[in-house]
Amino acid sequence: MDCVFCAIAERRLPAHCLYEDDDFIVLLDIFPMRPAHVLIVSRRHAPFLRDLPPALAERLLPLAERVAAALRQAGYGGQGINLLINDGPDANQHVPHLHLHLIPRRPGDLPALLWRLLTRFLPLGRKRIEARLQDEADRLRLILAKEN
Repeated sequence: MDCVFCAIAERRLPAHCLYEDDDFIVLLDIFPMRPAHVLIVSRRHAPFLRDLPPALAERLLPLAERVAAALRQAGYGGQGINLLINDGPDANQHVPHLHLHLIPRRPGDLPALLWRLLTRFLPLGRKRIEARLQDEADRLRLILAKEN
C-alpha cells in the first residue's frame, strides 16, 4: 500500500522529521492543531491500530512518553498534552495509516483549538506556519538527539 506516510518513511516526500528508528518516525504535523503538534507514525503500513503487530504496539506508548517529555522540555504542553489516535475514517482519520497525535495544550487554548479544527486545511497563514514548524523541528530534534 502506498500513502503519504509510507512515502515519508521511504524519503520520497519531505517532512519535518524529529526522530526515527526501525519501527517509527516522529514528525511535525504539517496542518498542526496547536504549536508543536507531533505525529508518531508506524513505518509499517497499518491502516488501523489492530493492524499494528503487537511488538510495535507495545513500543508506541513508551515512545509517546519520550516525545511528550521532549515537548515539555522544549516548553510545549507543560500542563497537558492530548494523545489521540483517529482509528478509521469514521473517527476522522484522514490518512489510512496508523499515527498517534501528540497535541500540546496550554490554559485557555480551547477557542484557538476549535478555530484551528475548522480551518486547519485552509491556506491561511501558511508561510507563518511553515516558519514556525522549522523552528519547532530544530528545537525538538536537538532535545530528542540528546536522549540517545
